[in-house]
Amino acid sequence: MSAGYFDGSRAARPTRNSRFCGGLCRLAFVGVVVAASVMAQSPATRAAAAEAGPAIGTAHFIGQSAQGAARAFWTAARMATAAPMSAGGRISTSDPPPGTPNAATFNGVPTVGALFFTTGSGRHYCTASVVDSDTEDLVITAAHCVYGNGYATHLVFVPGYQDGREPYGAWAVQGIVVASAWRQSHDPDVDFAFLSVASSGGRRIQRVTGGLQLGIDRGYTHPIKVIGYNDSADKPVGCATSSFEFAADQMEFYCGGYRDGTSGGPWVLGYEGSNGTGTIFGVIGGYEWGGDYDWASYSAVFGSSALQLFRQAEATAAARAG
Repeated sequence: MSAGYFDGSRAARPTRNSRFCGGLCRLAFVGVVVAASVMAQSPATRAAAAEAGPAIGTAHFIGQSAQGAARAFWTAARMATAAPMSAGGRISTSDPPPGTPNAATFNGVPTVGALFFTTGSGRHYCTASVVDSDTEDLVITAAHCVYGNGYATHLVFVPGYQDGREPYGAWAVQGIVVASAWRQSHDPDVDFAFLSVASSGGRRIQRVTGGLQLGIDRGYTHPIKVIGYNDSADKPVGCATSSFEFAADQMEFYCGGYRDGTSGGPWVLGYEGSNGTGTIFGVIGGYEWGGDYDWASYSAVFGSSALQLFRQAEATAAARAG
């Protein structure tokens, strides 16, 4: 994999307030939560899986009628008027460190898209991406995008979304797996979630879009590509930058333009721009649910907990398909 390097020193910054908690923390609990007890196992990362122990998450299932309602709900007009939910918004009033790059809009890639959802009467979106799995139906995003005090509803993932178009279709979410520590206390070290999406026209999403490899225990410091859907453009934004350690189990990168909506955006190693592939080792979230300033973003480190949750989501999706 890519060799890591540290680019720039950490800048001092004021105390932050959570940028995303407001509405999501008031989500009404919906649906049935079912505990899934699936042991994680990966030949390539057997040691990390062994440390992870029993399943650490809970699975929330969405029925076929609710999936159909979600597809019908998200018309092009509603997608165009959806807004990222935030208590205050990511801002740029504090000056970034010298040399901080800025994100630029581009036409998108098939592996990354907008995740549309509702909370009460509000219509919102985050960023999500397809992760390579045996079931070929898993998507990853930030946990705070899909669970506050209850689960988001009407969830539909649109890979490659741009200018109101759905170049790879709209995929209804049929299952959500979040860590129990997130549901209980919004632990920022497990601010990631795996979603399974229903097949469309007999096709599984990974067969249509490809997927990002899941990177476990890759460390903090790397050259990376980050993609997200912010609140000021009809196209995604991307930035080539560098990640570094912010605190134990938390990473950070500097790049301007990562405003509300970019939560859940993938941090990618070895990014291939022609098809959006590479290795995902983080998502925008974690500390302060991603950060308050649009030039400084965070992610929980993907270690044994991320691996365990992924294997649990994969096994749960496989069991439902069977």
